[in-house]
Amino acid sequence: MQVLIIGLASGTQVAFASAQDVTSGIATYTFRVPNVSETTTYQVTFSSADMQNVAGENIASSSATATVTVRGSSSSSGGDEQGNQGDNNSGESNSGSNNSGNNNSGSSSESNTPTFTEVNETVYATGSVNVRSSYSTSSSVIGSLSEGDSVTRTGRGSNGWSRVRFNGQTAYISSQYLTTEEPEEKSNNKNLSSLSIEPYTLTPEFNPEVTEYTLTVGANVESIDVKAEAEDENATVEITGNDNLLMGDNTIEIKVTAEDETVRTYTINVTKEEGEQLALTELSVTGYTLTPEFSGDVYDYTIDISDTTVTNLDVKAVSNDENTTIEIVGNTDLKVGENIITILVKSEDGNNIVTYQITANINAPAAATTEDNNNMYLYIGIAVAVIIVIIIIVIIIRRRRANEEDYYESPEDDNLGTNNFDYNGNDNLFNTDVRNELKPTNKTEETFNNDFVSPDEFKKDIKEKKDNVENKNLTDDKDNIDNNEQKDVFNEAKRNSRKSVIEENFGADIKPMDWEDNDRGNRRKGKHF
Repeated sequence: MQVLIIGLASGTQVAFASAQDVTSGIATYTFRVPNVSETTTYQVTFSSADMQNVAGENIASSSATATVTVRGSSSSSGGDEQGNQGDNNSGESNSGSNNSGNNNSGSSSESNTPTFTEVNETVYATGSVNVRSSYSTSSSVIGSLSEGDSVTRTGRGSNGWSRVRFNGQTAYISSQYLTTEEPEEKSNNKNLSSLSIEPYTLTPEFNPEVTEYTLTVGANVESIDVKAEAEDENATVEITGNDNLLMGDNTIEIKVTAEDETVRTYTINVTKEEGEQLALTELSVTGYTLTPEFSGDVYDYTIDISDTTVTNLDVKAVSNDENTTIEIVGNTDLKVGENIITILVKSEDGNNIVTYQITANINAPAAATTEDNNNMYLYIGIAVAVIIVIIIIVIIIRRRRANEEDYYESPEDDNLGTNNFDYNGNDNLFNTDVRNELKPTNKTEETFNNDFVSPDEFKKDIKEKKDNVENKNLTDDKDNIDNNEQKDVFNEAKRNSRKSVIEENFGADIKPMDWEDNDRGNRRKGKHF
């Protein structure tokens, strides 16, 4: 729809407006009245053409006339210049009819010239606003700005107006409609991302750039469920005409309004026929149960399949019209996971298509659960911890044995008095045999320190043991003994002496080993005296 309005005053065009697809606010005219010395009356005629009513029907062109009276300067009090603007009482009329009205409200000329502060900045319109030739509403309109449009402001007026550069010339805009804050850019995306009508198939197949589609339904269809989604989340979608379908042709409109308020309209031309709506009377899959249970007015089903070797299904479908064609799509080369099988029921002429769908879920064998994995990691961790503990225990035992062996004197070190027991520094304090009697066995360092006698008592006890040996006429050099009888007496005295020393110092439960002095190979560190 195009609206065209032209204003004529005394045969001269004084105003013009043209608009597309609007129903109100087509044009507003403001006239600057001429200066006249005598009161003068003017006739202004407005004509409209190419108009339609709200139903889209063309209406005849029309015109209206207004009378404007301008008082002369000689009749105004005080000599002030005043002008009258016509009060346009233009009502609805056919071509040739005239409506006139008078406007007695004058608009005086500007008595004070505002001052402008020089600036150079970009400003934006906060809404639709007129751009005028001067800094008052009585000045002529030379253009307009829409919300978000920008111009360069060159001056701020003391009277609330802004001086701007507009289309290469100086112009003025009321400052209250301008802002220096740049508005967010609004999207002009008015496309649909999807359009469908369950269970029908649109012709042609949906495309965002295609705005007109066709559809045929049966006589028992009263409304259609239209699903439409916009590409831009800030766009709005409005659907009309999909309820109370009449026999014959019906139009469904899907209006998409973009963020910047531009609009695109998608149309679905629906033909409602007298025959019954196409539908399936039977739908089944051999070996499986549909969920939900089949019904002709239910169009979506699911089945679960545990056999991963299944690649196709035995689908049986029967229509309520023997002349229809049934086409099954997606029933080959099934994969593990979700598979969509589509059953198309087409009318004989192909204009009416009804769609049923079966979602076949082929389930793979269950994998090991997270809990099982966690248990496995736990067992491995415990095993590693046990191994570490065993290693630590072995290391500790070895270190303790090494410390014990390092603490006790080596069996090869026969100079016991010099190393540990000769408190007077005399290694001849007593002979080797007596010293050997005093070497600890099976004693830790702590036990040895706690049980051993004081140095004075120790030397006294040693002397007594030495005297006992000498009193038995035994020599400390057993190599000088010639006969076996003397050797036996020597060894018996030696054992008794050794036993006495052990019992007195370490307890009677410790039994000395019977060895010869030269049998050193049988001795072990920390295990002899």
